[in-house]
Amino acid sequence: MIKSLLKGLVTAWFVATAAFFCLRLSPGDPVERILGAQARPEQIELYRTSLGLDLPIMTQYRVFLTNLVQLDWGKSLFKDKTVLELIREAMVPTATLAVIAVSLAFVLASLLGVYAAKNRGNLIDHLLRFLTLSALSFPIFSLAPILIILFAIELGWLPVSELISPLHYILPCLSLIIPLTSVLSRVIRNQYLESTGEPWINVLRAKGLGDGAITFRIYKVCLPTILNVVSMQLSVVLAGAMITETIFDIPGLGKLLLGAIENRDYPLVQGLIIYTSLIYLLLYVITDIVNAKIDPRLESAK
Repeated sequence: MIKSLLKGLVTAWFVATAAFFCLRLSPGDPVERILGAQARPEQIELYRTSLGLDLPIMTQYRVFLTNLVQLDWGKSLFKDKTVLELIREAMVPTATLAVIAVSLAFVLASLLGVYAAKNRGNLIDHLLRFLTLSALSFPIFSLAPILIILFAIELGWLPVSELISPLHYILPCLSLIIPLTSVLSRVIRNQYLESTGEPWINVLRAKGLGDGAITFRIYKVCLPTILNVVSMQLSVVLAGAMITETIFDIPGLGKLLLGAIENRDYPLVQGLIIYTSLIYLLLYVITDIVNAKIDPRLESAK
């Protein structure tokens, strides 16, 4: 776990460094965007000095790293709030969407995957495999508009923008649940089928265990692999949630990042990139801990 944590911290530093230099070296000046085209050169230079953008780039980098370690991520250039305040506010809808989507997709995929494995080769298995493969062919940015056209425009059943009521969560969550369920259900089906050929299954049957108890044991054996896939898909879900927020006009991290990039808001873009990388690091470490608890052999193998 310590090795994973150290590796994650190095990755976070690399991401922060890449974000800093890519933003500084890309064309365009945020000060000119803030002050407008009518600003005089001396006004622009004075404002650049107040933000520290006139300093040599390596000096700016040292200041950036020092502030980062002290959890001083700066203030947005376009909003009268600190970067951490803006991220904290925007994280609520993003986290809500991600948690709902992952939870429902995990349960639904477990049921579908196990059911398909237990009915291998029959019509239901073929149908489920066809549907999940079809769902995987639709990325979120194309699936979400299809859901909007079908359920909001044509049928008029569901609202589209923002998150005002529980009904407003359905379409954004479906946009995330459908592809994630498709991936997980296929993984669970394959893992379950691999485990059913193991000799210990016959031992359990010889002991008189029922079908439900054996199914539970097989699923438990498959769980570490399933959780690893879930942890890898969490980054996809988070990125998908940010895309979904843009499509459904939800004030989350995705919409915040899009506006920050458009305005060249250096502190906010840097903060969002670092924050999301730290989330991935945390999820990776948590997955390692959970897997070690489920199967202690994984910890001893490391």
